[in-house]
Amino acid sequence: MTAPRFEVVLTVADAIAVLVRPMQGGREERDEAAQDALRRAAKRDDISIYRRPSDRPALRPPYHELGVSLSHRAELLLAGFAPDNPVGVDIEIEDLNGFDPIAFAADHFSRMEAAAVAALDGSTALDVCYRLWVAKEAALKTSGRGIFDGLDEPDLAAHLSLLRTDGATIHLGAGLRLPPIALTVTRLAGTVEQSIYCALARDMS
Repeated sequence: MTAPRFEVVLTVADAIAVLVRPMQGGREERDEAAQDALRRAAKRDDISIYRRPSDRPALRPPYHELGVSLSHRAELLLAGFAPDNPVGVDIEIEDLNGFDPIAFAADHFSRMEAAAVAALDGSTALDVCYRLWVAKEAALKTSGRGIFDGLDEPDLAAHLSLLRTDGATIHLGAGLRLPPIALTVTRLAGTVEQSIYCALARDMS
C-alpha cells in the first residue's frame, strides 16, 4: 500500500486545508491520516481529532472544538484546521458520467446562482457549478450543521468572479444560518480528465 502524502492546497486567515492522497481505509484511518497531516502542516504536535456523538470530527483543547473539518472522495481526503474558530472544507471530483450542472444548480442553489450557471456555456457552467457546490458546503460546515438545511445559503451569485479565481478570498457577512466567514476555492488536476475541486471556509466572528 502506498503511504499517503499531503500538500497544503488552500489557506484563508489562519486556516489551512491539506489534501491527503492516496487515502485508503476507513474512517479511523482517515482521521489518523488527517491528524498526522495537519500536525505536520501546521507544525502543531498537539492537534488531536476525535468524533462527537453526531459523528462530526472535532478537536481536543487547546483548540476550538469545531476547528477541524474533513471531506473524503474516492482516495482523496481534504482536512481543514483553524486553531481558534470553526472551519469547513469540502472536496468534489468532477463527474464524467452525464452530470448536468444547470439542473443541479436549479435543484440545489439559490435562484440567482442557478440563473448565473444557466447563462454560461457548457464547460464554464460545469466549472462554476462545482465551485459553488464545494464553497457552499464548506461554508455551511462552519455552522456545525453542514448541508442539513439545504444549499441555498450562502448566496454567492455576486462573487462569481472571485469564486472562479483559484485561491482568492471571499468575505461574506453574517446570514440567517451562518456567521461572517472567509472562503476560498481551488481546482486541481485529477486523474484522466477529471478535475478536483476544494474549498476552505473559516468563521470570522
